Amino acid sequence: MIKLLRMVVLLLVLSAEIYLIVVLGDRFRPVDHYSFFTILSNLFAAVVALLGVFRPVSAQIRGAAVLYMATTGLVYWLLLKGIDVQTPSYANWVLHTIVPILVVAEWLLAPERTRRWWTWLAFPFAYLVYSLVRGSIVGWYPYPFLDPRQQGYGAVALNSLFVAVVFCLLGFAVSWAGTKLAQKRSAVLSHG
Repeated sequence: MIKLLRMVVLLLVLSAEIYLIVVLGDRFRPVDHYSFFTILSNLFAAVVALLGVFRPVSAQIRGAAVLYMATTGLVYWLLLKGIDVQTPSYANWVLHTIVPILVVAEWLLAPERTRRWWTWLAFPFAYLVYSLVRGSIVGWYPYPFLDPRQQGYGAVALNSLFVAVVFCLLGFAVSWAGTKLAQKRSAVLSHG
């Protein structure tokens, strides 16, 4: 069941990526496309899912994928819903809603103990720095809430702080839930 769920995640991400590239055609810009957190987190989750089909993947790596996907879904629904993110509807739905739900469900069905959830924050922080530096150089930002040209750096700082709080809360929740559910499962198996 878990391996099937992981294959579904992989196939959905691949189908959304292929769909995006085909539908966008000449408008597809690889450097910009792979500068979206949504794309990077989905690709990371797909690779983790693929590896998990064939061999065990570190709980820390799985937990990071769950955090990034949960945040992708929540930030989309809280900050980007209704904003044209220039993503065709099928890919938008798959990458922002379906895959995040499936990755979180997979974690809850096959939970693991994790430690040092805060280390998962290194990638989002590096992504923020990359987006702001690159954006100031090329004049393009992946998300409206990161674009200082519209509301200034104060608004970007507040938006970034909001997203950082979401990352911290979700990181703690992912680690806590994984650890508690894994302990419960171990107790049931040892008494069963």
